[in-house]
Amino acid sequence: MNHRTGFLALAAGATTLLLYVLAHVIQDADGRRFERDRAVITARALAWTAERELAKDVDKGATQTLIESLKTHGGLDEALVLVRAKFLAHSDPERAGSRLDRESLSDKALFDAARAMKTDVDKNLAEREKHPELERDPYPTASAERQAEEMVARAPASPRKFRAMAEVRLPAGHASAPFPIFLAIFGLFAFLTFIPIARLVGGFGASVAAVALFAIMFVTQLDHLQGWRDGLRLKRADAVGTVVGGLAKAGLLRGASADHLADLATHLSLDEEGRSTGRVAEVRSSTVASTTRSDEVRRVEADGFTVDTALAFLGERSRGERTTIFRWGLGAGLLGLGLLLLGLTGRLERAGRSLYRHRSAYAYMSPAMLGLIVLVFIPVTYGVALSFQSRVYNEFQFVGLQNYVDILSDGNIYDPRNFYFTLGVTLLWTISNEILHVGIGLGLALLLNDQMLKAKGIYRVILVVPWAIPNYITALIWKSMFHKQFGAVNAFLEVFGVEGMSWFQTFWPAFTANVATNTWLGFPFMMVVSLGALQSIPTDLYEAARVDGASRWQRFSKITFPLLLPALVPAVIVGTVWTFNMFNIIYLVSGGAPNGATDILITEAYRWAFEFDRPGYAAAYSMIIFLILLAFTLVTNRITGATKGAFE
Repeated sequence: MNHRTGFLALAAGATTLLLYVLAHVIQDADGRRFERDRAVITARALAWTAERELAKDVDKGATQTLIESLKTHGGLDEALVLVRAKFLAHSDPERAGSRLDRESLSDKALFDAARAMKTDVDKNLAEREKHPELERDPYPTASAERQAEEMVARAPASPRKFRAMAEVRLPAGHASAPFPIFLAIFGLFAFLTFIPIARLVGGFGASVAAVALFAIMFVTQLDHLQGWRDGLRLKRADAVGTVVGGLAKAGLLRGASADHLADLATHLSLDEEGRSTGRVAEVRSSTVASTTRSDEVRRVEADGFTVDTALAFLGERSRGERTTIFRWGLGAGLLGLGLLLLGLTGRLERAGRSLYRHRSAYAYMSPAMLGLIVLVFIPVTYGVALSFQSRVYNEFQFVGLQNYVDILSDGNIYDPRNFYFTLGVTLLWTISNEILHVGIGLGLALLLNDQMLKAKGIYRVILVVPWAIPNYITALIWKSMFHKQFGAVNAFLEVFGVEGMSWFQTFWPAFTANVATNTWLGFPFMMVVSLGALQSIPTDLYEAARVDGASRWQRFSKITFPLLLPALVPAVIVGTVWTFNMFNIIYLVSGGAPNGATDILITEAYRWAFEFDRPGYAAAYSMIIFLILLAFTLVTNRITGATKGAFE
C-alpha cells in the first residue's frame, strides 16, 4: 500500500472518529437535558399545587401530601415550598410549617434564591406591560442545575405574581451518556475495510470508495442520534406522566375543573425560559371531554385519570435541535471531505511527513498553542460573532454591521458617551502617560547608571516598588489620596496656602488624578528597560567621545540615545498598548467622573456590556479597539522594525 492510500485511510478513520465524538457529545448533552427537564417538571407540578393551596382551591396540606406521594413514586431526595420565610411544605415533615433558620447557610441560600426569582417575575410583569405582544417571558423563572449527584430545580408558584418558590432535589440518573459501542465498532470496521478496498481499486476508484464509505458513516451516525433522541422523548413523557400520576394518587385532581387541568398541562409545557413548547400533557377524567389529537402520545393511567403526553413535546424547539444536529453533522462531513481531498492531492501526506520530521518542535510548541487557542482564539472568535448580534428581550438576534454603524455614525462628539469623544480622551490619556513614563523612567535610569552614585542597589529597589505592588491596590490608595476632605493631596496643597479642590467634579482635575496614578505605576517599567539597555552600551565609546572633546549632551544624543532605541522602541509600543487599555486606573480612581467624561474606550466598552446591558454593542466596541491597536502595532513595527531579529 502506498503512502497516499495510507493517508486516505487515515483521513477516513479520522472522519469516523470525529463523527463518533460528535455523537457522544450530543448524546451526553441530551441526557443532561432530560435530567433537567425531569427536575423542572417536578418543581413546576409542586409549585402549581402550592399555588392552588394558597388560593384555597384545594384543601390545606395538599402540597405536603403531594411531596409524600412523589417521595414514594417519583424518587425525590428532597422537596420544599417556601412562602416568604416559612416552609409551606417540606420533605422533612418536622420542618413543614417552620420558619427559616437564621443561622443556617443553606436556608440563607434558599431565601436569596427566592428573592432572585421574585425579581425575575417582577421584571417579566414589567416587560409584559410595556410589550404585550411578547410570546414568552424574557427572563426565565424556573431553573435547574446539577449539584454533585443531584439535580436541583426551582420554580415560582405563579409566573404572574410571585407568592412562593418550590425546590426539588432528584438523584441524577444520567451521569454521562452510555458509551455508544456500536459507533466505535462501525468506525473500526470502516477503517479496516478501506485499506483492502484502496489496494484493490487504487487511484480514482479509491477516492470514490472513500467518499461512499464516508457517506455511509455519516447517514448511520445521524440515524443513531435520532434513535437516541426518540428514546429521550419517551423518557420525558414518562416523567410527565409520573408527576401527574403522583398528583392524581395524592387526590389533588379530584374535582378539578377543565380549566385547572388545562392550567396544569400548560404549566408543565413551558421550558426554562418561559416559552410554550406545545401541549406536553393532557390530563383527562371521566368528567372532562377529551380532545382529538393526531400526535402520537405516551399514555399513563392513574387513579381514574389518563395522562397523555405528546411525543413531539418540544414543538419548534425539537425541530431546531434536529437542525442543529444536521448543521454539526454537515460541518463534520465537510471537514471529513476536506481531509479526503487533501489526501487525494498529496498535501495530507506532505503535512504528515513534516509533522513526523519536526515532531519534537511541534511537541514543544503544543502547550503554547493550546493556551493560545483556549485563551485567545476562542474568546476572540466569540467576540467577533457577538459583535454582529443584539440582545432583544434576553434573546440574541443577528443584526449584521448595525452595531458598528451605530458606534461610528454618532456625530454628537460633545457627548461623553460618544465614541469619538472617548477616542480623543483615550489618545490624550495614552500620549500624556507615555511621555511621562519614558521621560521619568529614562531620567531615573540615567541617574542610576551614573558611576558616582552611591547605594544604587537601594534606590533601584525603592523605585521598582510602585511596579511591584498590584495596580488595583495602588489605584484605591491614590483615589483616597485625592479625597476632597481627607485626602493627602489636598492636605499637601493647604500647607502652601492652596485651597483643596474636589478632584472628580470636573474633567481636568479628574483626568490629572488618573494620569498621576498611572505615571506612578508606569515609570518603573521604562526605568528598568532603559537601565538594562544603558548598561549594555560599551564604556569605550564614552571614553573615546571624551577624548574627542564631546560634551555631555553630544554623548547622549550621538551615543546613548541611538543605542537605547532598539530596546526602548519595543517597550514604548508595549507600554502604549497597555496604557490604551488601562482599565483598572480609570475605573477605580475616577470611575469615569464626571459623567463618563474621563472614560477611555475599554471602560466605555465595559459599561455598554454590564451597565447598559448591550453585550453585542460592547463586543463591536471591543473589536474596534482591537483594530485600532492592530493598526498601530503594524504601522510602528513597519516604521521602526521593532520586532525584527538581529539578522533580518
